Amino acid sequence: SSVIFERLTKNGREFEEQTREHVNEYANAGLRTLLFAYRELDEEEYNKFNEEFTEAKNSVSADRDEMMEEVAEKIENDLILLGATAVEDKLQNGVSLMQ
Repeated sequence: SSVIFERLTKNGREFEEQTREHVNEYANAGLRTLLFAYRELDEEEYNKFNEEFTEAKNSVSADRDEMMEEVAEKIENDLILLGATAVEDKLQNGVSLMQ
């Protein structure tokens, strides 16, 4: 189950059942899936997020990536589901597998 489904707001679940069915069909067909959801931020929320994220991104700490993830998780909730897409997971011509 996708993390996106867990982070949807009650009002953002209009297409959840149908999208889950589509994602399962895509996955069963061997396709790589991607869910789309959004949340509107007011200017104050955005400025706070941007300040914290920039601080985490510019950190020279060993936990830099973890700090960035923690900041992002603060706003990645109460999302509204838009839908899903899928692509075939194939290498392009001229790209070789790493050995």
